[in-house]
Amino acid sequence: MEEKKEFDELFRQYYQELYFFAMQFLHNEEDSRDVVSDAFEDVWVNFASLQRKTVRYYLYKDVRNKCIDLLRRISTRQQYAALYQKVTSIYVRDNDMIEAEEREQKVKQVLDSLKSPTREIFTACYVEQKKYAEVAETMGISTETVKKHVMRALKFIKEKRQKAKDDW
Repeated sequence: MEEKKEFDELFRQYYQELYFFAMQFLHNEEDSRDVVSDAFEDVWVNFASLQRKTVRYYLYKDVRNKCIDLLRRISTRQQYAALYQKVTSIYVRDNDMIEAEEREQKVKQVLDSLKSPTREIFTACYVEQKKYAEVAETMGISTETVKKHVMRALKFIKEKRQKAKDDW
């Protein structure tokens, strides 16, 4: 029972300063708490054999070593992740390009199924990014007519997309 009181006193005395010590290495609150808790667990397991004068030194050394080990593990994981990303990037890019081409084909099919002049007006406004007034002037129609065709195209696209939702 005396050891428990003594350990509790050590814990209260050193936990906070060890936590800040670990934060200097790890810059992560949760990891720092875990490392310090693990160090105190080591002290508790070896408490009977530890000299009380050297417990503080033992704790600092243990926390430092645990921080270094954790940083090495994190570094190794990051290196593996970078290598994995590099090795698989060609496959991801190829897959992304295939998906982009498929989407582009679907968009082209939907645009091709729009009736003229709605298709031309919508393409001018959304693909070529021209202003409604510019399209109206070029086509010799009113801005309101351009808006109606754009709204018609958007409604048509929305309906097509809902029908083929699983494909998009």
